[in-house]
Order: sequence, then structure tokens, then C-alpha cells
Amino acid sequence: MAGMVILSSIITQDAYFYSFATPEIIQQLSLSYMADFVGASMVLMWSPAYAVVFTIYFVLANLFFYSANSTMPLQDFLSDGGLLVLAGAVFSMAMVVFRYHSVKTMIISKIELIKNNDWMAVQNEIIEQKSAELQKSNNRLKEFAYIVSHDLKAPLRGVRNIASWIREDCSTTISEEGVMHLKLMDKQIHKMENLIIAILEYSKTGTAGVNKEWINLDDMIKDVIDMVEVDNRTRFSIHSHIPEIKGTKIVLSQVLQNLLSNSIKHNDKEIREVEIEITDGAENINFMVADNGPGIDPKDHVKIFDLFQTLRNDTTFESSGIGLPVAKKMIEDEGGNMWLESVPGKGARFYFSIPKEK
Repeated sequence: MAGMVILSSIITQDAYFYSFATPEIIQQLSLSYMADFVGASMVLMWSPAYAVVFTIYFVLANLFFYSANSTMPLQDFLSDGGLLVLAGAVFSMAMVVFRYHSVKTMIISKIELIKNNDWMAVQNEIIEQKSAELQKSNNRLKEFAYIVSHDLKAPLRGVRNIASWIREDCSTTISEEGVMHLKLMDKQIHKMENLIIAILEYSKTGTAGVNKEWINLDDMIKDVIDMVEVDNRTRFSIHSHIPEIKGTKIVLSQVLQNLLSNSIKHNDKEIREVEIEITDGAENINFMVADNGPGIDPKDHVKIFDLFQTLRNDTTFESSGIGLPVAKKMIEDEGGNMWLESVPGKGARFYFSIPKEK
């Protein structure tokens, strides 16, 4: 506003003296007049509204003083210098507006940059905080898995010793079927010991640190079936033309054990039918576990993979709601994916894939 007042005062004075110009000196006065605009355009920054107001004032002031004081015809007055002065004023105002917009844009850009930098700093701080919390949570989870797995060894050794004592002390009285059951118990204890060792290793390193190994799929599936089948009411159908693959055995066995266990546990048929299919894809090894159970409503296909989510509210039904989420996470840590296809009344098909090892 101060610039507007000062420049208007100068223009008022210049317009007054310019109105007395004669043909002999009008061009010289015009150049002097324009110098004031050029000087103003070097320092002033106005919005377009200010520039328009000033231009209108400039024209009115010069017309007023011309009509009051000039003896030159209007046509001569304009052609000899008046139009030149007007053009200089308009050009100067254009420069003033341009500078205003340039500085405004620069200031806005700097403000936005400062805001973005502040936002990025806050986000980085949040990410660092969440990363630290996640690391602590992972460490606690690993410690928990290690402690639980370690503590399982002692009672398991106790069960093995008891089975051994029974076999030794009752060797003459125990039936042949009892001896077979004791051998089966010893076999299952050995598998459990191997599973605990694998869990300990997994808890310490995660899947990224577990060595890949060649896995005989037929043997692994047979071992998993032995772990989950308890009453001989399940018919297993296995379709696989891949003798072995390279991967993380603890992951594949645990995932298959979870899926087969669910297919048996949730099945409402007298004779349960479970199909296992393994196919060799272009980049992945694909697994499918299907059953003839009650099926799963499509609206629950996402929920079923959420931690602590169960689809049955029956209190007599035992389910922790962590099996499938953990299985899916283990597959995703291997670089694979897990999903299902199912409709109520037509069973369920669970799929998962893992990348081929090069």
C-alpha cells in the first residue's frame, strides 16, 4: 500500500508537469516520465488488482491535467509522446505483477517444501518407532518359542522313558498289539523331537536363516498324515508327480499339517475325504488341499486368515484361531502365497504356492 501511495504521488506530479509539454520538449519529458515507471517496476510487487487500479488512476490523472493545462491537440499529444508513456506504464505494471507472482510462487513452494520435510520427518520417526516395537515383539516371540520348545523336551523324554520301562518290565505280559502301540508311540515321540528341534531353529533364525534342503514329498506327506489321522475315518487321495523339491521342510510340513488337521477337525461327514495335489508350475510349486466338509462362506474367506478369528462359536469346539494365519505368514515369508476357494455345502480347497529354488 505504501508503494501505491508513493508512486501515485509521483505520477500526479509528473502528469501535472507533463500536461504543459510543448511539441519541442514532449519527447524528452516522455522519456523522463517513463523512467519513473521503469524504476518502480524494479522494486515493486503488486497483485493484478493493484496494477489495474493504478493504471486506471494513471490514465485519469493524465487526462485531467491535459484537459486543464495542455494547449496541444489530443491527437498530437498522444502521437508525440502520450502513447509511449502509456505503453511504458502498462509494461511496467506487467513487470510488477510478474514479479509478484514469481515471488509468491517461490514462497509457496518453500512453504510446501518445509511442510513436506516436516511431514517426512514425522513419518520417519513413526517408522523408526514402529520398527523398534516390531523388533522387540519379534525378539519376545522368538524367546517365547525357544522357551516353550525347550520346556517340551523334558516331558517328552519322560514319556519315552515310561514307554521304554513298560516295554522292559512287561515284556512277558504285554500283548503283541500293546508292543505295536508302544513302537508307534516311540516313533511319534521321535517325530515330535525332530519337530521341536526344527521349531527351535526356526525361532532363532526365521525362514530366511533356515537352510534349504531336498525334501521327499511322499515321505513328508506320509509323516504328516501319521501325525493328524487319529481314528481311521479319513480317506486320503494324493496326486503328485514331483518326487522331491528343495525348500524349508519345517515350513511345508507345518503348513500341510495345519491344513490336513483342519480338513479332518472341521469335517462333518462320517467318512472324510481329503485330497492332496502337488503340481509343478513355471515359477512355483503349487499345493492344494481339498475336503468334502461343510465349506466356507465367501464372506469369511479373508476373515479366516486373521489372527484369533474362528468361524464357529461352539464352546465345545477347540480352536485357537492362529493356525491358518501363522501358516499363511510362513508361506509368505518363503515368497509364496495362500488362498482358498469354497462355498457352503461343497467342501473347501486351500491353495498355496512357493517359488522354485534355483
